[in-house]
Amino acid sequence: MELKESIICPGCACLCDDLDIILENGRPVAIHNVCTWGVGKFLAEKKLRPNKERRRLTDPQISRHGRAEKVSYEAALGEAAAILTQARRPVIYGLANSGAWAQEAALALTANLKARLEPADLAFMAPFYQAVQKHGLFWAPLEVIRDEADAVVYWGANPLHSCPRHAVRYAVFARGRFTERGIEDRQVAAVDIYRTELAGICHPYIQIDPFQEAALAEAVMASLNGHPASEDAPADADKLAAFFANAAYGVIFCGRGVAYGGPQVFDRLAALAARLNEKKPFVLFPLSGDFNSAGLYELLLRETGSPFAPDFADPAAPTSQASPVDFQEVDAVLVTGADLLWFLQAEQVQDLKKRQVPIVALSPFADRTTAQARVCLPVALDGIEAAEIAYRMDGLPVLLRPVASASAPPAHRVLADLNLFL
Repeated sequence: MELKESIICPGCACLCDDLDIILENGRPVAIHNVCTWGVGKFLAEKKLRPNKERRRLTDPQISRHGRAEKVSYEAALGEAAAILTQARRPVIYGLANSGAWAQEAALALTANLKARLEPADLAFMAPFYQAVQKHGLFWAPLEVIRDEADAVVYWGANPLHSCPRHAVRYAVFARGRFTERGIEDRQVAAVDIYRTELAGICHPYIQIDPFQEAALAEAVMASLNGHPASEDAPADADKLAAFFANAAYGVIFCGRGVAYGGPQVFDRLAALAARLNEKKPFVLFPLSGDFNSAGLYELLLRETGSPFAPDFADPAAPTSQASPVDFQEVDAVLVTGADLLWFLQAEQVQDLKKRQVPIVALSPFADRTTAQARVCLPVALDGIEAAEIAYRMDGLPVLLRPVASASAPPAHRVLADLNLFL
């Protein structure tokens, strides 16, 4: 038995750095200070079905006539290169759950293929960046939020599911410099179209009808400006406005649920945050569950000057697209750091299958995408079996050190090797 202390967890974008892990024969067998997301990575158990193992991929495979055949690493790379180079409209998808080195390798591969790189959470993050640019909002480290924020709002977000330790370490229950009593020194609210576990700790908890979120933000803004609410304004707008007015330092954590209401929801929330910032610090913050989503957008901003999806179809004039890709135009996909067929709508999945669009999948675990992939390449677990760089959800870069032996190469090496095969 071997004990390793203060290990960083790549389970979600919190990147908690206080895990204690017990190893036996080079593999984790017990973990302390971990959530279900971390258990899913370190102990290979399914997130939503604890105690059921996730099947590891062990050998490269090529699917021919509906049957998967084990092949050599070089043969799999050659087949993947042939698929991607012959495609008219290839897309590299995912990467929010990939390390920074893998993201850099994927961007280089995208440019070489004259393809498009599609972040798995573009529909969520693109409206956020558009709103931030339009309204000039500021960013804050999680430690500053923990120390100073006395008003916390979860809007279209449930951290207990997306980032299970977020509320304990940084927001609701965390004890900071000026919030020494944790939740007793804070007011906490939530806005969602469903009633979730947060209802027990959030006052007010506002359950709103679908597609009414933008109207609620507008009504809150009107109330803060001293205007009476309109007759068709959502209920509890005045209550939420009073919540904001009583804050000394506030933060609105937005989850993926905000994206379903359209870009106007982020725009209204950003306008509301800008209005609140006239008198007090107020942060609009995306709550991403994917462990290195922030790293991907840091890379895109640094290398392309835009946080949106880079498209190299015309190498002389590459573009950046804020709208998600139309998969009906795609004729080959490389997926890494995501499960594409899990996130697509059923109609999109059926269209890909009907057109027999070939998929190249890089993954440590079997999932829906690997089951349909033409080429499947196993990779090591970033931050557990292979060293990587990851950016916490607030943009803080950290080095992830391996704690277990790997039976497959890291994703960044596979992507770099694939680039050499083109």
